[in-house]
Amino acid sequence: MKGCHHLFSIVLVLLAPGMTGQETDDGLAGVGRMVPLGFESRDVVIPSFKDGKPAFELTAETLTRIDDERLVCGPTRVEVYGATPALNVQVRLASAVFHLGERVLRSGERSRITRADFAAEGDSLVFDTATSIGALKGRVTTVIFDTAALTGAPASGKADTRPAAKD
Repeated sequence: MKGCHHLFSIVLVLLAPGMTGQETDDGLAGVGRMVPLGFESRDVVIPSFKDGKPAFELTAETLTRIDDERLVCGPTRVEVYGATPALNVQVRLASAVFHLGERVLRSGERSRITRADFAAEGDSLVFDTATSIGALKGRVTTVIFDTAALTGAPASGKADTRPAAKD
């Protein structure tokens, strides 16, 4: 298990295989426009679909519309669905502001992005729900659990040092 610290930003493309990055529905933005100004909703779950299949799901302990264009979310989790459960990406935020017009979720607090093969944390996060692209900034820590997909090495983590078979 290897970790590295960066004092700059890291951009993670969280597109699930087969996603174009553009949703066909308004998802959170559409639901957000229905929330009355100043009203706090609790234990909110908002799914989003692409071509009739789940694309992502936002779960927030609290959701409050503070003006015509912004929602404030309490502790929040966004699950971006991949082709298989191993490709699902989880985004966890202590708090965030969702900008309805831009369809962007922003947090100025330590946030975490995880998948079966990696985890990344940063001091702030910007997540575009329309494209499923997120950027961590600040003290970014990345831990890669399985480098086999990146290096082509066997899953054991040890490189195959045997000589290549001769034809």
